Formats: sequence, structure tokens, C-alpha cells
Amino acid sequence: MNRFDTEAIVLSSWDCGESDRVVALYTETNGSIRAIAKGARNSRKRFAHTFEPGSLVTLSCIDRGSLVRLDACKLIEPYLSLRIDVERWGYSGLVSEIVLEMVPEREPQRDLFHLLRETQAHLSEDRDPVNVVLLFMLRFQDIMGYMPGLDGCAVCRRPLGDSMRWYWRINQGQLLCVEHRPPGDDFLALDLGTLLLIHQCRKLPPDRIWRLRISRDRKTPLLHAMLNWIRAQIRKDLKSLKLLQQIRSAQQKATQREHLGMDGSV
Repeated sequence: MNRFDTEAIVLSSWDCGESDRVVALYTETNGSIRAIAKGARNSRKRFAHTFEPGSLVTLSCIDRGSLVRLDACKLIEPYLSLRIDVERWGYSGLVSEIVLEMVPEREPQRDLFHLLRETQAHLSEDRDPVNVVLLFMLRFQDIMGYMPGLDGCAVCRRPLGDSMRWYWRINQGQLLCVEHRPPGDDFLALDLGTLLLIHQCRKLPPDRIWRLRISRDRKTPLLHAMLNWIRAQIRKDLKSLKLLQQIRSAQQKATQREHLGMDGSV
């Protein structure tokens, strides 16, 4: 039996039995864990408002090998903007689901913990949450060892500086030049500027990557390609994407009603 205290980001939580709660967390010292909070649904003091997804908390736990028991949990930062803005909340859920699906349990990586903490903070305040999610996914790929070198053509070794146009086959981990453009549409077309930004995202200190801005016309194709890569890795759809689609649909309908003057404002 081992007791430990650590900071953590809450990823998800659900009811267990009559009064318990199971919490999925990414911790600074122990990586991804699932802990059971005994009597949490009946306690108004020990676990009050601490299990909201995306929140930064401190934990006191007992590790019993196959089971982690959560003895105490204190809220550090709830990132309240994520609770107010439903779209930001949806993107926060997407980030949490990616970690839950792709990161093995009990394999601590402090770089990933700090990335996740910074991501939640910037999702709550950045004017462009899609840019934040993309930077998270690019850095996440690098930390987890999925990101290829992207230093030049995988076939002819042509360096990046020799061309303004490139083709990234994300699922195959290949970057190809114009002369070796792959057939079909199994690639993401990238300009040199976007590739250089990806390199910066990999190399900059974690607190500085959020200054990077992906151009508007590149964000949507890059986001779709990264999400398709994640779905291929986990071999299923992401539940949080359905929520985001519902949010966008509702926002579009609201905008159309305002435009037509059907909301009574004109």
C-alpha cells in the first residue's frame, strides 16, 4: 500500500454503486489513473465541486495495486470559463477524451501533465479555442512519439527549404515533396510556413507554444486530418465530436434566426 499526493487534471467521472464515484485523472506523478472516491456522492465537504472535467486539483490517494482510493481532493483551478462557454467546454472534453483513449495508465509523463494543464488554462481564455486544440494535438503527438521528423521528403530526402508545397501522410508518418506526391487523397497538403510552425510547436518551451497562430485557411484541414489520425489509432469515433457538432448546429440555427429577425430583436 502506497500513499501519494499529487496535482491532477480531472478527465472524467461517473457514479459507482450507491454512494461512490470513480474519477479518471491525469496526475503529475503517477500519470493516468482511475480512482474510487468512497461515499463521494454523500459527502458535501471532502469532494465538493472537485470532479468537474477539466479542473485542476490536488489529490491524496492510497495505491493498493489494482485499485487507487481517493481520500481527499482539493480544487485549485476550476477554469470557470469552460463552464460558461459551451463550445470551449466541448473542446476541453475533446482534449480529455484524447488523453483517456490514447495514454496508457500508470505511465507518468510530466511533460504531458504540464501540456494538459496549459491547454485547459488557454482553452478557458484564448480567443481561438480551435488554435489551442490544434497546438495541443501537435505537441501531444510529439510527446507520445507519434510525430515523424518532417524534415524533408521521405523518398528523395529533399530538404524543407527547397519547396513551398508538401504532402503529409499522417497515418503513414511520411512527408513527401511535389515530385513524390501520393496518389488519391490520403494526405494533407501543407505549405512551408505551416510546417515550420509545426517544428516550432515541437521545440518551443511549453509555456510559449500558445503564441503560435495557425492561419485560418489551414486550421480546418489540419484539424480534420489530426482527428482522422486519432480515430485511426483508437479505432472508433470520439464521443466529444458529436457534442461539438450539436453545439455548432445549435449556434448556426441561432445565427440564422437572428439574421432573419425571428428572435424578436428586430
